[in-house]
Amino acid sequence: MRVLLDGRPLFGPTGRRGVGRYVRGLLAGLAALPDAPEVLVLVPERPAEAPTAAGVPPGAATLPAAHPAGPDLFWSRVLGSRWTRVAGADLVHATFLAPPEPPAGVPLVATVHDLVPLEHPRAFTWKQRFVFRSSLARAARADRVIAVSRVTAGKLAARLGADPGRIRVIPPPVDPSPFRDVPRPGVPAAGGRPYLLHVSGFDRLKGVADLLLPAFAEIARDDPDLVLVLAGPPSAGRARAERAARDLGLADRVLFPGWIDPAAHAAAIAGARALVVPSLEEGFGIPVVEGLAAGVPVAVGPAPSLREAGGDHVHVAPVPEPGILARAIREALEAPGPGTAAGEARRRWAERFVPARVAAEVLAAWREVTG
Repeated sequence: MRVLLDGRPLFGPTGRRGVGRYVRGLLAGLAALPDAPEVLVLVPERPAEAPTAAGVPPGAATLPAAHPAGPDLFWSRVLGSRWTRVAGADLVHATFLAPPEPPAGVPLVATVHDLVPLEHPRAFTWKQRFVFRSSLARAARADRVIAVSRVTAGKLAARLGADPGRIRVIPPPVDPSPFRDVPRPGVPAAGGRPYLLHVSGFDRLKGVADLLLPAFAEIARDDPDLVLVLAGPPSAGRARAERAARDLGLADRVLFPGWIDPAAHAAAIAGARALVVPSLEEGFGIPVVEGLAAGVPVAVGPAPSLREAGGDHVHVAPVPEPGILARAIREALEAPGPGTAAGEARRRWAERFVPARVAAEVLAAWREVTG
């Protein structure tokens, strides 16, 4: 079997997000399998930005998605058959938006990460909504649909009419090895002070300005040494969070270090007193698993998929109220950390998302449709 796997999310801003991590982790997991098929990675012919972090693994075979100027959504549908034939692929795996359209007789497997743009349309532009709606509608009709969580699977069936018999719930791959025995844990920006960490950026649905910062204001009154580290690039959401921190009198207690370099990512998480993921909506929650892989206590917001990612090992704020989130964060700050029995239990939970294990489940889905 030869598979054409869409690696375009490795390039540009998506490479830093969960979808980019998904593609990198899946490729790494497939490379670790002794019986993996040949995989050809579809990449942009003229990428506007280099692949983020590791990008396509060294030695991996690639196929440029050559097409004239214009939207990927259009050209993926028009030229998907051509790309599939050039690749000699027996199966196409779409990993995000603009799924390539294979020719008749070649099965399509599509990963769906979330349906957030359909459920919260006001948070997106009309163009983003159109691209997501069209891409998700095509993905829902694929021969096999991989949903990254049970929450996403249920929404696929309910909102897009996806056949439950064709949906497979397979979580994203998360490599726990970088989070073991980190030599120098911590965030330099914290200056040695204990810190609470958030690494998921500033999109409105991440719950930073309206939920996390008011919750931290309650905690800061009782813990004068603790600081909050909010990682993510400059954006309108970050500017809003900076204003909220000033308005709450937290300007000297909230740090904005920007994107944390991938080489320092594990150290930042491993050095935190606790990790917080206050999201109102998520498809899964990779940072939750990363925090648990480091043995660090994790507090999560009301998004149901975050509880799915963390099981019984997370401290939950079930409703979007700052006081409730503050209570969950306090529980996390008071919980035993890495090196304790509770920390080891968190690490064991994270082992279920090892890339090779996830890749084996994806491979089983491929084989279902290729025989």
